[in-house]
Amino acid sequence: MSLSAVAPLALLTPGNSAVNNAAPLSGAGTKTGPGLTGANFGKFLGQALQQVDGLQKNADAASIALATGQAPDIHSVMIALDKASLAMSLTVEVRNKAMDAYQELMRMQI
Repeated sequence: MSLSAVAPLALLTPGNSAVNNAAPLSGAGTKTGPGLTGANFGKFLGQALQQVDGLQKNADAASIALATGQAPDIHSVMIALDKASLAMSLTVEVRNKAMDAYQELMRMQI
């Protein structure tokens, strides 16, 4: 099981290429240097959602293979289903936190 197969958790894992290829955040107190721009963040989120979608498709294919008798073992099917479930749960929780943060910002008085 590779770390890149588990998304979006793999995006948060230090050994993953998506983390290593992301633009570094500029440090506190530095005025120059590359930062994580909106475009890079949008691309990062897009890649994470594509990985979640890929895991869902792999889980669907594995469950169909199991139902048709083509799956080599039930273990690989269960692992694919758990990866997809975990990735979807994390995605939903990240969305919920983002919505909570947005709602909190909207409640702030200027």
